[in-house]
Amino acid sequence: MKERRGLFEAIFGRKPQTLDGYTEYKLLNSYQSNFVPFSGNAWEVNTVRAAIHSFARRAARVQPRHIRKGDGKLLDVESSSLNYILQYQPNPLTTAYKFYYRVAAQYKLYNNAFIFPVWNEYTGKLEALYNINAQEIKLLEYKGELFLKFRFYNGKTYTFPYADIIHIGSMFADNELFGSNNEALMPVLKTANTFNQSMSKFAELVAVVRGILKIAASTKNEDLNARRDDFIRDNLKMENNGAGVIVTDNKYEYTPIQDKQTPLPQGQLLYIKAEIYDYIGTNEAIVQNKATPEQEDDFYEGEIRPFFMQLEQAFTNCFFTRKERGYGNLIVAEGNKLQYAKLSDKLAAVKYLSEIGGLMLDQALVTLGFPPIGGEEGKRRVQTLNMVNADKADEYQLGDKGKEKTPPEDGTEEDDEGNDGNDGNPAPVAAPKKGENDGEEK
Repeated sequence: MKERRGLFEAIFGRKPQTLDGYTEYKLLNSYQSNFVPFSGNAWEVNTVRAAIHSFARRAARVQPRHIRKGDGKLLDVESSSLNYILQYQPNPLTTAYKFYYRVAAQYKLYNNAFIFPVWNEYTGKLEALYNINAQEIKLLEYKGELFLKFRFYNGKTYTFPYADIIHIGSMFADNELFGSNNEALMPVLKTANTFNQSMSKFAELVAVVRGILKIAASTKNEDLNARRDDFIRDNLKMENNGAGVIVTDNKYEYTPIQDKQTPLPQGQLLYIKAEIYDYIGTNEAIVQNKATPEQEDDFYEGEIRPFFMQLEQAFTNCFFTRKERGYGNLIVAEGNKLQYAKLSDKLAAVKYLSEIGGLMLDQALVTLGFPPIGGEEGKRRVQTLNMVNADKADEYQLGDKGKEKTPPEDGTEEDDEGNDGNDGNPAPVAAPKKGENDGEEK
């Protein structure tokens, strides 16, 4: 029989771990050495899921890349093997978009997100990145080094050195290592759950009630129930009233209910949404994709950019040694800030950057939604002739007047027209001194 192999073995291998000599690691402000990612079932609340989805689908568009910083320049390391893993396929089971979506969703849902890098044991190069979603995390110490013991939902465990894990999070206030849990969101989650259940039952009741039957004479409750049942049997059931015509006398007054809409308490609904949106850091316009370019830019700066910054720092620290970082190797995680801008704003930005030579041709095309040309032509920078190099600005504006004049070797000075000061005539010859012609005939 073929041996079964699962994702756990594919990521962590088959070799069992031994934890002899490991002890609990204590934090400064907590007696507990374990951490449970807690969301209070927030993901099951539709408003919470919509809010987190609005963040994750934007954050998942990130395109991290390997650059080298030096001499005041940022150069893309296009030959780096890291770029393909970071931008297209972090591991054989997922795409980059799904990978970063999971990271962003866990970042918001648990205030912590963990990534496990897999390295080639022979070449030392990065082979894959995997999302780690554990049920419980326990802190351990071995020979002075911090380890994390992850317990997964299938009961299996694996222990990592914390230095080998990529860990990002938010709301770092009451724990030295992990982001805070979402206990602060629990009251509004309970309110939302109660509200949804009550609305569901009320909608069912409204759907069941078909009409109001008014009986003229006052009767006992037993008689009312009997007359109701008789009325339904004789008039509202198809087998007894195939024609669909209701006939009553002056004892009955039947009013059918036509409007089946369920009235919603708008104030309570708006309160729940506002509380959840404020906690997660979004708003209704972002969630419903109705945000203006200004609102999208504010959301990017306030929520997306801090997430990208953590990715940059965590990836850089994990992928490069201190020496490699000293040589300027970095990972940058950037999003296209102009992707939500209006076309007029995009055109204005492209026009300005092109005029000063700050944009390559391919960059301009991609910004406007066109496919890049590629090659050397795509890397060509376009610059208007109205712009001049700052080092040559004086020469450009002043012409020859801006040049430093060098006196001629014979000691004569030229005027502004380039002449030597004698209107083009030969320079006068000095008269002979007295006694120079004493040898001539008189």
